[in-house]
Amino acid sequence: MVTSAHEGLHRIFQERPEILAPVFQVLGLPFPGKATVDALTTDVTETKPLERRVDTVLRIGPSDGEDFMLAVEVQGDRKPGKEMSWPYYVSYLQSKYRLPVLLLVVCQDRRTAKWASGPFDCGTRGWTTQRTHPMVVGPDNLPVITDARTAANNLAMAAFSALTHARNALINDILDAMGRALQATDEKAVDYFYEFLEINLRGTPAGEK
Repeated sequence: MVTSAHEGLHRIFQERPEILAPVFQVLGLPFPGKATVDALTTDVTETKPLERRVDTVLRIGPSDGEDFMLAVEVQGDRKPGKEMSWPYYVSYLQSKYRLPVLLLVVCQDRRTAKWASGPFDCGTRGWTTQRTHPMVVGPDNLPVITDARTAANNLAMAAFSALTHARNALINDILDAMGRALQATDEKAVDYFYEFLEINLRGTPAGEK
């Protein structure tokens, strides 16, 4: 189980891959109806002692097309150097797996999300050698789920939305909808999502509710 909001916002993609389709829908991108999802090593280190790690790396295997890689990064604020790290992650994964790579950045505030959207260019003298254009989800495009029936349709997406909108004034309504949705599900899912929210909202005003 995850141990912090940062961990929770990317580990849920490994533990609950059903979240992928609605997240891609938010981004206006199609996601294959049938696909395998495998979590891979996040170590993208080439030489020691310099260590580089992506938060989560998934290999998506559509039933009707080419596999692709999805790198998931959680960004709590604007961090100098990420505009260089992210292109490296993408090129490394493409080189290692010989597959197309998408980069998804998850943010909890609008200012960081706007910055993370890039694009980030590598070039000089009017020529761009490489451009990195992350997909970004955050408070601006993730739905605020305050309806229990909507939450029940995809509990993973509802929990992910609750964590993303932890600073939203409607967080009480969001958590209330999640709680009512969990009343109609199996005990295993109830245990998972209650623990997920309790751990990852800890230290926030929402975590005290």
